[in-house]
Amino acid sequence: MVKQVMAVVVAAALMMGGCASAAGPRVAQDPVAPGIDRGVMADYAHRIPAGSKVRVERTAGGTVRGTLIKSGTDSLTVQRNTRVPEPPIDIPIGTVTRLTLDQGSSTGKNVAIGVASGVGATFGVLLILAAVLGGD
Repeated sequence: MVKQVMAVVVAAALMMGGCASAAGPRVAQDPVAPGIDRGVMADYAHRIPAGSKVRVERTAGGTVRGTLIKSGTDSLTVQRNTRVPEPPIDIPIGTVTRLTLDQGSSTGKNVAIGVASGVGATFGVLLILAAVLGGD
């Protein structure tokens, strides 16, 4: 009887363990980025076509994801990706530490990973239960 209760507890613990979030930085990042030339950053921003999905990292540590509307010599204008529409924001070039094209993630890939994780966890739990509840 004790083995059966422990098997159920272990199975429940394994099923509940996948609730961790993968969002957010995993290591501390230094908000100060020395040696970034405003001219080089402005030149790079001019080469990115308007309408591109971008990710802008700032010296203060924040990140803005959105659509590049225009890039000037002093600032970038970005429309944030939000559920509720917001007005475009101007980000001074001097506060930009990194500007990258945001590739996003594939929905199909994410669904496949979720399905594979669920199937693997289910088979693992069933195997543990079969081993414990099987023949003595």
